[in-house]
Amino acid sequence: MTRPRRIRRIGAEPSLEGALGERWVTLRLHESDVARALQRPTDTRRLALSPAEAAAALGVSRDFFDAHVVHDLRVVRRGRRRLIPVRELDRWLDQYATTALRDGQR
Repeated sequence: MTRPRRIRRIGAEPSLEGALGERWVTLRLHESDVARALQRPTDTRRLALSPAEAAAALGVSRDFFDAHVVHDLRVVRRGRRRLIPVRELDRWLDQYATTALRDGQR
């Protein structure tokens, strides 16, 4: 176990320290905590997005998303929180994607 470090409290005025005594905050940093924080993946793929994030991911406004897209999606609701699974956005894009046709083709 590592020895806790003592850090001087930020914002303590030097003139008051003599009258009130020095104030210290003990910060406990364990090597395992630091190692665990460094090992966390920073590029994790999200499984679900908020409605605003889903609209941004599709490149549409939130109003357009609410009016034309969200009613075709399965949405996860927990309390007031709504989450749109990324798979649902992929499915919606595949379902409504069309192929651009050349002039004269139908």
